[in-house]
Amino acid sequence: RMIRAPIPVGLWVAVGSCFHLLHSSECFLRTTRAPTPRLGWLETSESPVAELARQRESALVVWLEDNGVHLSTRSGWGRAAHPLRVESDTVDDFEPSGRGLIARKDITQGQPLVVINTNLVITKDTAQQGLGKSLIDDAMGEYIAIALYLVHEKAIDEASFWSPYIQILPSVQEVGQSFCWAEEELALLEGSEVVTTTRSFQDKLRNEFSAARKAVSERAPGSLLDEALTWDDFEWAMSMIFSRGVDLREEQKLAMVPYADLINHSPYSSAYFLTNSVPLSKEREVTLYADRNYARNDQVLISYGQKSNAELLLLYGFVIDRNLFDQVELTVSLQSDDVRFAEKVAFLERQGLKSKMSFPLLIDRYSSELMQFLRLCCITPEEGRLEDQVYNEQISSYNELDALSALIAGCELALQAYPDTEQEDAALMENGRTFSVLSRRQRMAVKLRRNEKRILLRTIRVCEATVNALQGELLELR
Repeated sequence: RMIRAPIPVGLWVAVGSCFHLLHSSECFLRTTRAPTPRLGWLETSESPVAELARQRESALVVWLEDNGVHLSTRSGWGRAAHPLRVESDTVDDFEPSGRGLIARKDITQGQPLVVINTNLVITKDTAQQGLGKSLIDDAMGEYIAIALYLVHEKAIDEASFWSPYIQILPSVQEVGQSFCWAEEELALLEGSEVVTTTRSFQDKLRNEFSAARKAVSERAPGSLLDEALTWDDFEWAMSMIFSRGVDLREEQKLAMVPYADLINHSPYSSAYFLTNSVPLSKEREVTLYADRNYARNDQVLISYGQKSNAELLLLYGFVIDRNLFDQVELTVSLQSDDVRFAEKVAFLERQGLKSKMSFPLLIDRYSSELMQFLRLCCITPEEGRLEDQVYNEQISSYNELDALSALIAGCELALQAYPDTEQEDAALMENGRTFSVLSRRQRMAVKLRRNEKRILLRTIRVCEATVNALQGELLELR
């Protein structure tokens, strides 16, 4: 008797929930040099698009300096020169990543890098001051309040105090979050649960837009915002908030922080934002500190959190090839035809657990909680009372074989849902000429689905090795 069938456990795979909506307040100062490739591959530095980008960057810097932000390249009395500069077109993970902030000079650990007065950040309070509490009441959520304010300020264009900041914000197309993808683009992700998650997110946003549209029509009929609030502008505003919003923890507020939100992402960041009091004043300022020494021309990277590629694509519009924090979520359930089904359901309920649970598979491990659940699912009547088992240890060789075999079967089932194999995706990525002519969204889709397959395949390999070892032990005992 080696492996029994049927195994009393049902499995299917889903990428975990992607509704983590805020940046973390940590950043990473990477030691690699700022790359030279341009975002517009066919443009030169003299192109009209590049020139417009430089003009908008200069206008932002002038606006910030006019409002008290120290960005000068020259040192002054008791104040060092600002250590950063804006780079129009950075590249990360071999992909164009838009604007970024680069070190002008060597910087030491703990040195302030960016200091922005909270008068120059956009929060729900800003929206209430600008649009009135009759429209932005206290019950309205931060995301919707800030989105409505961004739509309004974008509509009044150069008349807005925030115009230099809003003009430098990217388009929905440039950010590329999956919730902004069309159906034919989502089809590129077939097999991944990120498609279902994205559609659910899109439905949620549509409902939020309908509610916001209704609120504006009722509370401010005929106003500029009433005329300007279209789905396209609302989607753009939400895209900006999801991809650039910062959680000011000390203030317990969501905020758009001009200039600081030009910093790109690394999951390995460990530096931090703090909100401090301005000496001899009631004002506050947001400060980003260096967590290490780094050299001239290093890029400063802020962490959006240790997120899976599905989360990164949904909320930020990119994925990271070989993302160490990527995961595939495996959902495991008891089979209703298990002879001990009712007994096991009652046992789980006493532990505060359900008969269907989800667990993450990472590239280098799967959770011990997953194996505990699978061991319970695979217990037979011959193996005794459920209460007598120690689930964080092997119950028996046969039970362990069944649990591992169930895990392998679930991973294989998940792989079958993808129309292409991991080897086919890898070959496409390794063919530089072919891969480079794909659109950015096509490249992101290939990277995401390939990494998910790598996680599933590695889990299978690890489980198969353990199964082979257990089977060898059983043969020696015969």
